[in-house]
Amino acid sequence: MQSVSDIIDIWQRRTERVSADIYHRYMLDGKTRGFPALKALEEAFDTVMREVRETDVGDIPAVWCMYNMGCVVKTRRAAFSIDLVHRRAAELASLLDFALITHNHQDHWQPDFYRAMDNAGKTVVSNFLDNYGAVRSSKAATPRRRCGGFTRAEKTFRFKDVEIRTSLVDHNDSLIDFTTAFEIRIGGRTLYHTGDCGFKSERKLHTVWGRPDLWLFFPGCGVDIAKAVRRIRPKRLVFGHLWELGHACGRLDASLLRTALDAARSVGVEPELALWGDRIQ
Repeated sequence: MQSVSDIIDIWQRRTERVSADIYHRYMLDGKTRGFPALKALEEAFDTVMREVRETDVGDIPAVWCMYNMGCVVKTRRAAFSIDLVHRRAAELASLLDFALITHNHQDHWQPDFYRAMDNAGKTVVSNFLDNYGAVRSSKAATPRRRCGGFTRAEKTFRFKDVEIRTSLVDHNDSLIDFTTAFEIRIGGRTLYHTGDCGFKSERKLHTVWGRPDLWLFFPGCGVDIAKAVRRIRPKRLVFGHLWELGHACGRLDASLLRTALDAARSVGVEPELALWGDRIQ
């Protein structure tokens, strides 16, 4: 069995050869160009699509990592995504009941997936798409239905057997209250997804339903990891947003990731890594 250190080294080698330009070209044409990281990204989508279709879910929801902070969740009665970004993301729209988006950055949402959900009459909850679900662009068509949802203030949403509470956290020292954190209750279990929380957002992180069973957490953007983890005390902590290919700079590299792991361990929590295509639970 590979150690966490070995996994970090392998993924660092795979991804450091893929420049942001190569990644964006792949997003347009789907050509992996012989890069193992891009091949892994394609395979991740096929894996998640197949397992979402085939998996029967009991009391414990199933959670898959698609890419970075993107994940797909399936419960007894529903399926939904959070920050789903992939070249083929729109293909998943038919399998999902709704989608959640933490903030308006291209590595956390993409217009073609949003339009596919909108065209299928599916709800997309964000803090920047308006209540008519319109993409704010001069080229955007007039929307046909009301299917968006604002989270500019703390709110509670319910979809089938999923209850969601929102709160706002800072992305960095200039993007204040820019990111929506989602606390999600499914039966007796909770999932906490905090998008790109950063700067001093550890002061704003909070849960209503107690210690989350699973926290998908990006240990970047300047957040104080030890303070954040001590505040939330998750039963399981999973680091996401690993090896963002679309960033020309500012990627969470191996050395920073190891520092983040040590910070969480310093307060008695052993983090796990969310790798593309993995079923997290």
